[in-house]
Amino acid sequence: MRPYILSVCVILLCWSAGAKGQSVCDRVVSALQKNNAVALTECLHTMVDLQIPGYNGNFSQSQASVILKKFLSEHPVSSVVITREGDTSDGSRYALGELVFGGKKHRFYVVTKETEGVWKVFLLQVMQS
Repeated sequence: MRPYILSVCVILLCWSAGAKGQSVCDRVVSALQKNNAVALTECLHTMVDLQIPGYNGNFSQSQASVILKKFLSEHPVSSVVITREGDTSDGSRYALGELVFGGKKHRFYVVTKETEGVWKVFLLQVMQS
């Protein structure tokens, strides 16, 4: 009976890890591709540095949610591609890429850090190429 229970537990653990194990950068890309501000907000830390067209500053998660909803409604994203990812010396991770909206390519930069066992976005930057 024990091997059966152990097998079921391993299968359930792997299934839940697959569903939730997507990196925060992957979740950010998916949210941007779907123009989903709610999903994007779920990736943010309680305070986030936003540097996007029309907004530049440090915002609470709820303020950032309103800003991102407005931004994505005014600038629907047509594609997102991560070109480089890596680790920094302070333990955070970064991703660089291209974001296309309004028929123009923009540079995209995101910095994430683990806080209380969860990876969250601390910096989201979109700049015109």
